[in-house]
Amino acid sequence: MTSQQIAQDKTLLGGYGYQIIRQQSKRVFKLRSQVLADTDPEPLHQMRIGTRRLRSALNLFSDVVEIGDPQPGTDSGEQVSPSKAVGKLTKALGKVRDLDVMQQWFEQTLVKPEENNSATDSDLSKTERKTIKALLKKLKKRRKKQFSRLEKFLKKKTYKKLTRLFKRWVEQPVFSAAAQQPAQRAAATRIVSPITELLQHSGWLVATRKHNDQTVPISNISLSKLNQLFKEEGDRLHDLRKQIKDIRYQTEFFRGLYDITYAAQVREFRNLQSILGQLQDQIVVSQFLADELGSDWPQQLPTLEAAFQTSRLELWQQWQPYQRKYLKLRSTLPGEALKEAAIA
Repeated sequence: MTSQQIAQDKTLLGGYGYQIIRQQSKRVFKLRSQVLADTDPEPLHQMRIGTRRLRSALNLFSDVVEIGDPQPGTDSGEQVSPSKAVGKLTKALGKVRDLDVMQQWFEQTLVKPEENNSATDSDLSKTERKTIKALLKKLKKRRKKQFSRLEKFLKKKTYKKLTRLFKRWVEQPVFSAAAQQPAQRAAATRIVSPITELLQHSGWLVATRKHNDQTVPISNISLSKLNQLFKEEGDRLHDLRKQIKDIRYQTEFFRGLYDITYAAQVREFRNLQSILGQLQDQIVVSQFLADELGSDWPQQLPTLEAAFQTSRLELWQQWQPYQRKYLKLRSTLPGEALKEAAIA
């Protein structure tokens, strides 16, 4: 079969991968002008999501598609693969997007309680409002600086080379021999391995105990204990979230091949990512407050701190049923697999 025939046949792994990479790359690169206009934060948000999904697709089909030669990733001529080049774009977008999210979060805290449906519905004191407004000014300055860097990135020759690389591949795709595998059968293999790796992740073990030789979540965990665990093991949860996000994207790509049960699992990955994401947002905001106000920021913003504490415990209670389920699945893995994961 010719490359063009493979590209048009979605029953083949190559054709399926082609459609996904074409769609994701088009989604990313068409947003450049809107991002540079900077009249609305949403295009930047969508472009960042698009780059994540595109990179996930490139990794998922790395042995199927051959997207040209590696392109220079920097002006100095460093050779970077298309996947890593897309990763650099994600990082540049992310630095601005993270500030947008934080800025929106602080703006929301200033909304009057009757208009605000968030976890920070309590009245802020005049002093707290003044402090938050001062923080917003600092965030806007940071954002302006980071956006200037992003603007330069999107105008570089290396960015233009990356867009041309994908455009050329979409018009004249090149595949490896693996592209002619039946899509549905190959997809099953590609889904099982990442999920097995996910079950081995040590992040599932945060806030657990042994009971009758089984690892189970700590029931009725106190807020002080939870805060202590986040301080000691928050990095493991953050890494688990990133792995869940990658698997979510990869499983979403194959959703069209399977039934409603599969779609429900994809939604569950999205829920898992959302809960851990909200917990991570709290950590990021707390670190920003500590950097700007010092370690005594909870005393300066007591209403905000109280809302954080309440929300954190509620989120963890939402997390525990999922944690229990995946710990049970984890217990079905061969012992050697878990030993290898622990060593890694």
